[in-house]
Amino acid sequence: MNARLAFTIIFIAIYSISIGAIGQTGVYRCGNSYSQKPCNDAVLVDVQDTRTAEQKVQADANIRRDTETGKTMEKERLAQEAQQRTAQAKLTAAEKKQSAPKPKKTASAANTADATAAKGKRKKSTESRKRPTPEVFTASAPADKTKPSTRPGKQH
Repeated sequence: MNARLAFTIIFIAIYSISIGAIGQTGVYRCGNSYSQKPCNDAVLVDVQDTRTAEQKVQADANIRRDTETGKTMEKERLAQEAQQRTAQAKLTAAEKKQSAPKPKKTASAANTADATAAKGKRKKSTESRKRPTPEVFTASAPADKTKPSTRPGKQH
């Protein structure tokens, strides 16, 4: 059991040393980019938080306040958009009512019979104009309508 305890202690010591070495790597500025690996002409950048505890608490409070303000503004905007959609729907419905065709006067029985007879006549006249479609399509070239030239020296 002593061997296990010794192995565990050595393992923890090596692990803590390696973590410390990893934590000490800095951030390097190479031109316009930042990296954890240094390059030629790299500049080590101090990235430690230099704020005091009071400044951090104040910054956190400002972030919470700004977040709440943003949420409130979003709710107001969504409510306003819903009102606008409702108003637009009412306006569209009113426009449709105004532009809808007015119902025609009710026809008497005599007028209805005359209208039906007239429709029947129209159908017959349009049916007579229809030509039957050929079952097979045959294409032919137009005949040569050019006349031979009677002038001397002009021959085709």
